[in-house]
Amino acid sequence: MWRRALGLAGALCLLALAASGPARADWTTYHADPALSGVDTTSGTAVPFATAWTASNLVGDIWSEPLVYNGLVIVATENNDVYAFDEATGAQVWHVSGGTPVPASELPCGDIAPTVGITGTPVIDASTGTLYAVADLSSGSSAAHTLFAYDAATGSLEWSRAVEPPSDDPLNQLQRESLALDGGRVLIGYGGNDGDCAQYKGVLVSAPENNQGPNDVYTVPTTREGAIWSGGGAPAVDTSGNVYVATGNAADGPGQPYDHGDTLEKLNADATELDYWAPLTWAQDSASDADLGSVSPALLPGNLVYQGGKNGNGYLISATNLGHISAGLYSAPVCDSFGSDAYANGILYVACSSGIKALNIVTSPPSFNGRWTGPSDANGPPIIAGGLVWVASTADAKLYGLDPLTGAVKVSTSTPAMEHFITPSASNGKLFLATDTTLNAYTIATALTPTPTPAPTPIPTPAPTPTPTPATPRKCPRAVVLTLRHPRHERIVRATVYEGHRRLATRRGSRLRTIAVRHVARGSVTIRLVEVPRHGHRIVERVRVRGCRRVAH
Repeated sequence: MWRRALGLAGALCLLALAASGPARADWTTYHADPALSGVDTTSGTAVPFATAWTASNLVGDIWSEPLVYNGLVIVATENNDVYAFDEATGAQVWHVSGGTPVPASELPCGDIAPTVGITGTPVIDASTGTLYAVADLSSGSSAAHTLFAYDAATGSLEWSRAVEPPSDDPLNQLQRESLALDGGRVLIGYGGNDGDCAQYKGVLVSAPENNQGPNDVYTVPTTREGAIWSGGGAPAVDTSGNVYVATGNAADGPGQPYDHGDTLEKLNADATELDYWAPLTWAQDSASDADLGSVSPALLPGNLVYQGGKNGNGYLISATNLGHISAGLYSAPVCDSFGSDAYANGILYVACSSGIKALNIVTSPPSFNGRWTGPSDANGPPIIAGGLVWVASTADAKLYGLDPLTGAVKVSTSTPAMEHFITPSASNGKLFLATDTTLNAYTIATALTPTPTPAPTPIPTPAPTPTPTPATPRKCPRAVVLTLRHPRHERIVRATVYEGHRRLATRRGSRLRTIAVRHVARGSVTIRLVEVPRHGHRIVERVRVRGCRRVAH
């Protein structure tokens, strides 16, 4: 059963959350944005909670977060399948498979079964409309981690490339960390399988978005372990392009040299280390599997980073000077934490295994204090949408909606079973939750940014008869010819035109100059032109057509 209570305080809080950042029409990366705030700013006034639609019997279990892009909800599975569904209706729009996943029986240990495929949440570059996903492919008796670039609107494959961590056996490496984007690079974190068996080292691979040039790699400088996995979280990226990741317990412990296990690492987009911080207890934490690597860093105002982990403490660190091995700016007991936290309006919502906790963050001098604790089984990574904090109970198969100021339960509903550290996403008044082989959509609020619809065809003035009949909408009787925009010293090798999700025309060649588009509505309509140069990023343009003629390009 679910229950919903709305009042003045809730409405005021909703307005404050909606105004806390710029509107974002889509949820294209883990926890909404590069800083991992977990805040949806596209959902407005709360409405009674209700199931909107369900997509069932997907092939492969889902361990990742659903993404939302241009009216589509996209989700990946452990069978290396990627599905796109209509955000409003749940109708399947496209489905692609990256290849044969790795049988779990071939791995030295782990908790994903029966196959391991796409585990980390993919990421979408909204400026190019490209979806990036890393699939674990079966390769005889081994495995091959491969980065796929898909057109997010159609699912068509753009390219693929190997992104295997160096040195280690691919079967020993799990790509659990969600993907992130930074400066034209795709950031890909690796760690071991559940159980930390066999030989591996934590690795962050930085691959070029345009598939040009080599991968860059940061490897944790230890003899073993030091996973970059964060309970399925993602690298956090600040506005300057700095990357923050946490590492897990590594080989060295008390009495041994520091080896960057149990560490908050600051890197650039090319996976080069810039700075680092580790708690004074790093050696003991590594030795007792009580490290920082279970949760993503949270980027906060005042150039602060909040880092939790498995030792029960929360730490505030200076983002401009991490401080290496130190006590940090402030620390206090909070909880052991997995996945990713959420932040809005001075409150950090921490993903605690014993139940979500809200902390009041003070930036000067840096400190925090407890505000409220939620239900003990509300232990998934939280997000904020439609005026509530949403968090899953992965053990008891529930979804909670909590008051952000008090933690009071406003929504509680049973769900199908789900995997460890599952977190929902939200966009345009709906919330999306992946549960094993099912994708569930719920209505939670009004939409601040409605899904675009085609421009209506003007209806002519009816003839003066007793029962006037509207004119039948017509299409262009001839083609609209669009001139392509060539970058300097570059050739266009493919051009595609879309109206919404419908592909109108595609042309390939070594020296394309124009593309003709037929069947465009006689009314004013905006179409999307995607040009693919021989080298470099795709060019995406909006083209306005009125009366069968281009009026803006």
